[in-house]
Amino acid sequence: MKMSSKLIRDAVFMTVIFACGFFALTQREVIYELIGIYPSDIAQARANRLGKTSEPAPIDARAMVITSGSATSISKSMDGHFWVEAQVNASSIRFLVDTGASVVALTPLDAQLSGINLQTLKYTSTVNTASGQVMAAPVKLSIVSVGNVSVRDVRAVVINKGLPHSLLGMSYLGELQTVEVSKGAIILRQ
Repeated sequence: MKMSSKLIRDAVFMTVIFACGFFALTQREVIYELIGIYPSDIAQARANRLGKTSEPAPIDARAMVITSGSATSISKSMDGHFWVEAQVNASSIRFLVDTGASVVALTPLDAQLSGINLQTLKYTSTVNTASGQVMAAPVKLSIVSVGNVSVRDVRAVVINKGLPHSLLGMSYLGELQTVEVSKGAIILRQ
């Protein structure tokens, strides 16, 4: 009698372990987001671990921006990311589209290119990045345009250290009517 109860207990225990593992495997993106880890953070950490450069992939034929009326389609680049040239305060800035970033984040060089005076910035905000917590200077961008899709008065931050490239985050994307993400493209609609 004791042997069969141990066998049943072990079978139930193994079933629970298998079910938890299966759930974790199939829902890992949800679990990552719940604990504050986003796909771009994972990709950046993996690239850092493998010693890959953090430079954006060159623009190629598969990473195109197509505009039509009030919609813009951004194709996935060959490196698996969505890169886009955006107009920021009349300057062209290369961004990684990052739905996990709460605000648009600029490198100091890109901030300077967009007309921000770096000498007047006050690094008073703490933000979480793939590299950990860093200080950031809040700024407001007069206009950010991707193709025909423009947003005025966009909240942004300038991150002095640890940001290899500028991020097009939710302070821009969240102002749009829709942001459709598919396997090969992101479509922005105003």
